[in-house]
Amino acid sequence: MIARNSPRLPVYSGGPVIGGRPVPIASGDLPDDFAERLIRLKKASGLTWGEFAEALGVELKQVLRWQKGTEPCGGAYHALVGLAPWIPGGLGILMGENFLDPVGKE
Repeated sequence: MIARNSPRLPVYSGGPVIGGRPVPIASGDLPDDFAERLIRLKKASGLTWGEFAEALGVELKQVLRWQKGTEPCGGAYHALVGLAPWIPGGLGILMGENFLDPVGKE
């Protein structure tokens, strides 16, 4: 089970940074296959959809809309990006497998 009291992400230059890489802030910066990635992330978490929504601090109906292609924005987006690192492989599932590659790696 994932701890609900996760620490806040460090913020540099106006946005959170994970592994030395700025996390995209705008909801439009999510991968095109976000809905599929969300399903994979939830499965990797071991939580039910209701528990997943609760861990994010959103209503279940909001998460179900995301499954259908609506992208999270604002606090819900930040909660999702904040929860992902607490799930084994979660950030790679959510943002893409190469997201955590070292910056500048060719």
